[in-house]
Amino acid sequence: MRKANRRLLRPILESCEPRILLSHSMAATRQRFTQAPSNGAIPNNAPNQLLTPSGTPTARESRRENYRATFVGEYTIGPGRFSTEAANFFFRGVGRTTQVLNADIQLRVIRPSDPSMLSTGVLSIFDRNIDSNSVLGVDVYATPTQLDALGRPTKMTVYTLDPNISSGLYVEGLAQGTITIHYGRVKNPPPHYAPPSRRLPGVLSQGTATLVMHAQLYGIQTAFSLRNVAYNPG
Repeated sequence: MRKANRRLLRPILESCEPRILLSHSMAATRQRFTQAPSNGAIPNNAPNQLLTPSGTPTARESRRENYRATFVGEYTIGPGRFSTEAANFFFRGVGRTTQVLNADIQLRVIRPSDPSMLSTGVLSIFDRNIDSNSVLGVDVYATPTQLDALGRPTKMTVYTLDPNISSGLYVEGLAQGTITIHYGRVKNPPPHYAPPSRRLPGVLSQGTATLVMHAQLYGIQTAFSLRNVAYNPG
């Protein structure tokens, strides 16, 4: 047999590549950012003017923020899903907006069991051009006097932009406006948004409607693809 090499049986010390301990690097990082406020304000506690603009907008900015959307489609009213809900209103349709040529919409509104309370909900508008990656979500409400005899909302108020839904062009934006809904005035609704000839099980009411939204929308314009949207910073 071949005699074993004694050098292979001896313990040896191999060199390792140098590394910086994580605790040191993380401590240095934390030290750099300890002076940054946690409330989103810049270090001198002044607001970020891009996220929360102040003052009176110029005439050009006011025109830029003007927003109009028109949709036609179907609505359904079903029973509430919780003990505090009297009805669940849902509208979906197709249309266009000031900023989107082809768009889809969904609106859901809850009418509470207490008739003195506001009916509240969420409206979402989707751009069919998925390259823009833009969705507009707003929170809405209707007063008891803004419901018709069937409990359907005829007018609603847009009181804030919903940051959990909005994306693309509407990231970190602001919104306020009004919504008007007319029922039974759609002569030729889109095929995919026409109510069925028979009422679905559990549906209390259904039909066609036209929704018109007027609003002021402000956006930071840094969260969408510039190659798909014309942009003029002036």
